[in-house]
Amino acid sequence: MKDKNHYLINTAQNIKKCLADFPELVHCWRFLAGVIYALLRYAEISSCSSSESISDEKAYIQEMDIVLTSILNNETPKENWQKGFYYNAALMRLDAAYERFFKAYLGRQGMDGPKLYKEIRDKFSSLFPKEFEDSNFGKVRHEVNSLKHYVGGADLTEREQPEILQQALIELVAFLKNPIVREKLNKFSGNGIITGRQ
Repeated sequence: MKDKNHYLINTAQNIKKCLADFPELVHCWRFLAGVIYALLRYAEISSCSSSESISDEKAYIQEMDIVLTSILNNETPKENWQKGFYYNAALMRLDAAYERFFKAYLGRQGMDGPKLYKEIRDKFSSLFPKEFEDSNFGKVRHEVNSLKHYVGGADLTEREQPEILQQALIELVAFLKNPIVREKLNKFSGNGIITGRQ
């Protein structure tokens, strides 16, 4: 395991403790476990393969055809595609985890990301010093929205930014380790949301 990914192992250990302390939020912890796993796989693939930047639409289509052929032949797709797959998996799970934990803390549903972030920032400005657009959550949300809402996907010249995911994950875990947050999360104790919605 690379030393540079040590923070992911520490994060997994922190989440394991959080799961023991707040098992009722198991679905939230599962999202964060997915982030860690996806980032570890992304780092592993990145360390043993060269980064292949595709800026030509024809090459992009050709790569997708090769990926589909691999899937149909029950083979592992090209590493370049796997990197994108794991990066996007981490990105989308991290975005969902931010939103779920903010809603759990605030006890609110039906609020969008910027409004949730503003309410959290008003209470924890030292943890979240930046405005939404410049925040780690804002950057993650922007990238997720470009994946979700643009038919053509992200610009082909735009590459992954794992350092933003790393910073965002560290920031979210710092929020979850805050004693004030932990005390508030105790409200879920004995009120399991393991199999239902709240």
